Amino acid sequence: MHIKPYQSWILAGLSGILLILSFPSFNLFPLGWIGLIPLLIALQTTPSWKSAFLHGYLAGGIFFLGLVYWITLLYPFANIFLTIFACLLLASYLSLYVGVFGVLTRALPWKSGLPFIVMATATWTGLEWVRSWFLSGFPWGSMGYSQWNNLPAIQIASITGVHGVSFMVVLLNATIADIIHTYFISKNQSTAPNIPSHPDKSGSSERDFTFHVLRLIPIVIVIACIVYGAYTVSKPVDSDSDIKIALVPGNIPQIEKWDRTYWPQIFEKYMRLVKEADAEEPAIIILPETALRGEVFAFEGNSYMKQLKQILAEQEIYLLTGTFYYTPEQKVYNSVFLLSPTGEKLGSYSKIHLVPFGEYVPITRHLPNFIQLPTGFESGKSIDLLPIPHSKNRQMGVVICFESVFPDLFRKFVKKGASVMGILTNDAWFDGTAAPEQHLAMAPLRAVENRIAIFRCANGGISCIIDALGRTVTTRISASDKESFLLARIPLSDHGGTVYTRYGDWFPALCFVVSTLLILYYHRIWFVSKFKRNA
Repeated sequence: MHIKPYQSWILAGLSGILLILSFPSFNLFPLGWIGLIPLLIALQTTPSWKSAFLHGYLAGGIFFLGLVYWITLLYPFANIFLTIFACLLLASYLSLYVGVFGVLTRALPWKSGLPFIVMATATWTGLEWVRSWFLSGFPWGSMGYSQWNNLPAIQIASITGVHGVSFMVVLLNATIADIIHTYFISKNQSTAPNIPSHPDKSGSSERDFTFHVLRLIPIVIVIACIVYGAYTVSKPVDSDSDIKIALVPGNIPQIEKWDRTYWPQIFEKYMRLVKEADAEEPAIIILPETALRGEVFAFEGNSYMKQLKQILAEQEIYLLTGTFYYTPEQKVYNSVFLLSPTGEKLGSYSKIHLVPFGEYVPITRHLPNFIQLPTGFESGKSIDLLPIPHSKNRQMGVVICFESVFPDLFRKFVKKGASVMGILTNDAWFDGTAAPEQHLAMAPLRAVENRIAIFRCANGGISCIIDALGRTVTTRISASDKESFLLARIPLSDHGGTVYTRYGDWFPALCFVVSTLLILYYHRIWFVSKFKRNA
């Protein structure tokens, strides 16, 4: 088989399409295990590093445009040309990482076999990790999230984090791609690896056999991880206690939340649903991100605070709610408050990882004082846990919206002592798109990474409870259901976390360091060798 130049471009584009289909809302997760094969085959036939970069960039461009297209649908709240530009800019930036992967894969000193497979996989994993934190970070679309519905496959995340799942998926992709390239393509191309063609001569048969057998190691690793995951899922989840909670998403359309004239109706709706949910006697009632406007807590004597306190006192309700918090210094925080039946604030947490250009403008913090741009929200300063009502000495952690996509931030709450985790979010900005489900898909990985149950209360998104194995254990309330609330018991954990909870992203960092050092080392040897020959 001979791959023509135009066919390699088709293969790169095909990878982009397959990756889109493996993520929500298509959720064809088996395609994630083969989605990179066409790109890897194309990269092994590219004539130059520039061509390798462009092949990777094409695959990444198609994938990320298909993944984050929903940014353009913010146009009711922003200029349509601005949202289109923002979507194209983000996809262009994210595609750079796939382009760099193409260059580094072509630069590997090994062109086939086990070293090529492992190093290509480590390179992808390392770059994926860098993308998760560089320039504030945007880990949306990490390969591991394509497997969120594949419970056995994601259990390894308790040790390695989501990037370990990505490593496993890419490892199988690279193995199959290398087998296809070696046995069906390279025999007719000048890029063929140096495999002995006469196995009967002087020891070459043994080398040939070893070369082929080593390719089975990655497949054995993948199978072992899946078996470990299946065994883990088959065991019951240990829990010595639980609490009964009520999730009240409300599912207010964003166009109404955006318009202040709707606020009295929104407040009345939440109070009505809270009273209805309290009839089932939950230990705590939970509202989503920014459910209550900041003026409720702005000053003690306002009518909304009086109504809220009256309802809490009459029903003896503990209420966890998202809100805007205004300080006396006129700073604004995206916060979560836990209120007692007397209206006392038992605890609070303010969002640390804000959305760039959505909740703040990054460059303003580095501009001189005489250049003023709107800065939006202030970021919180600390990981704050909240007490769990009716549960002695137990605490919960709550992350807000965008924060749930950052595993390293999420694990710090568990490491600090959280017995259960919550995600409060407002996904109504992207109602009717794949974004709410893509956002949901990250929560099972957070649960598995830390072996902790999660409650998720989402306005305009998907509300549910997820157990420590990443399983959704309740019915889901979707954006179209505007009157329902969810009652369930959620287990509390006291195990102190997992390997990932304790050590964080050690695995992808190791992949990045090892792959970078080996590529630099071997190319230094090549450079020195070439310099000596020229001298």
